[in-house]
Amino acid sequence: MGKFQKAIFVFSALLLLVIASLASTIRLRAQEEERYFFTLHLMVPKGNVIRQNVGEVLTSEFPKIGIKLELHIVDFSEFLDRIRGAPKTWEEGGYDLFLVQTGYGFDPSGIRTYFHSEGGLQIFNFSNGILDKLIDEGDKTIDPAEREKIYLKASEILYYELPVIPYWRVVNTFLLSADVKGFSPYYDTDGCNEWEIPGKDVIRYVQPSDADNLNPIFMQTGYSVRAVGDPVYDSLVRYGENFQLEPHMAKSWEWVNNTYIIFHLHENIRWHDGVPFTAEDVKFTYETIMNKDVGAVDYSRFSEVIKRVDVIDDYTVGVALNEPYAAFLDYIATHQIIPKHILEDVPPADLVNHWTNTGEGGQYPIGTGPYKIVEWKVDEYIKLVANEDYFMGPPKTKEIYMMVIPESATALAALQKGDVDILNDWFGWTPEQINEVKQNPKLTTAPYPIPGPQLVGINCGHPILNNRNVRWAINHIIPREKIIKELCGGVAGREAYQYLAPETLGHNPNLPKVEYSIEKAKQYMELAGYKYEWLEPPPPPPAITTTGIVVAVVCLVVGIAIGFVVGKMGRR
Repeated sequence: MGKFQKAIFVFSALLLLVIASLASTIRLRAQEEERYFFTLHLMVPKGNVIRQNVGEVLTSEFPKIGIKLELHIVDFSEFLDRIRGAPKTWEEGGYDLFLVQTGYGFDPSGIRTYFHSEGGLQIFNFSNGILDKLIDEGDKTIDPAEREKIYLKASEILYYELPVIPYWRVVNTFLLSADVKGFSPYYDTDGCNEWEIPGKDVIRYVQPSDADNLNPIFMQTGYSVRAVGDPVYDSLVRYGENFQLEPHMAKSWEWVNNTYIIFHLHENIRWHDGVPFTAEDVKFTYETIMNKDVGAVDYSRFSEVIKRVDVIDDYTVGVALNEPYAAFLDYIATHQIIPKHILEDVPPADLVNHWTNTGEGGQYPIGTGPYKIVEWKVDEYIKLVANEDYFMGPPKTKEIYMMVIPESATALAALQKGDVDILNDWFGWTPEQINEVKQNPKLTTAPYPIPGPQLVGINCGHPILNNRNVRWAINHIIPREKIIKELCGGVAGREAYQYLAPETLGHNPNLPKVEYSIEKAKQYMELAGYKYEWLEPPPPPPAITTTGIVVAVVCLVVGIAIGFVVGKMGRR
């Protein structure tokens, strides 16, 4: 082959390489181009790994309907700062969307906190006059059947207006020895008189932190209530299975009118020192909490709700309210009663430092409950012994140790070795730990649902999210089943579609489940005014404008090169 032919061959090969390279570049650029209607920002507070993983999942779901979602994992302090007041958009220092769990207690009146346009926190920028009226009416309606009708309507409004999107309701789990009998996750330590292990006189119950106070009017944590409040004291009414209220120290009650309730007390209840329990103890407890000098945790609620307490006779007590308050039984009557004969002569400001609250000098509080405190080693255990004179009958186990083990792995190892018997639900058990226990024939689990849902909080004042159709589009692309099965391991939650839980008065069983459907989500986006042809890439330009130009340029280069070669050969 001559030099001229070799030159032609080389430049022809270069021509093919250049064309292939340019064509590949054009294809890649077309594939990489992404189109969205708009961008939203999702804020997730640090601390709950499953919830953070949900955020990651949603960042892959939103683009399927033309929404770009940017995830922000933030400190809880920043989260609170951004949601306070009537929040602005994320870019203005507020938020667009967030993931968090909200609670409302066990009574539906708790929805006021988040959804009443005047009495609520206003963190969702949501206002609905009809819902406001229903919430106000529900607070003042005493009859349960009438209240249910009110909150069924409220649930319907929240479902369709969608200021928040519930998607996951947490299921908490106790881990325990399979030998433990009589344990209910709903009663927890409030039912400890029924616990037993056949052939044993001792049960060891474990939680990650110790009690902070021994007197229930000063208790600031659930750890105190579980270790001391429920086993040592009693209340007029209490929560039973499925969080339903049931009589306890009060065998019955009746509302005389919307602002006056009468309780009829059991006549066989005695304090641990043998002194009879009477209506005077109820009056003393409520009035002590209402005394500002005492510094009781529930001072504000009691003083706002209660007008006066009347001792009608030794076993009948009446309570007059300042105004109708339907949640009285939930938030007032469930408070444990303290002994008048022990504390009536203690100056109010000194009660917090009294031995009945501190255990100073080895003296421990006097209650009416199924167990008495006999020893407290701070941050190690509280030892309880059975009250054989308990009004519901002698407890089935002689001693209970309320133990403290801060680390979940250490606590689980102790359970597996048989050193402890019950691990409470506040360790935050992972799906892996729960499944590990389930596979052990010597152990078992006791799950129970938490009413307050994990949800997508929506800034309804956002210029895009104020459109209900956009909110419903988002509702249909949340993969609830995937979240429960894959992220929660099938054990740490259940799907949620409406705000109030099935166990709560006002949960509306007629509201349909929300299916995961990209097609339905797109339909809602279309209703909101977003047309998917907007997202389609423009058609490729005519061949002459791309391939033609490329070929022309390459031919020009090759032509010049060939001319150069021929010129050199001609000069030889």
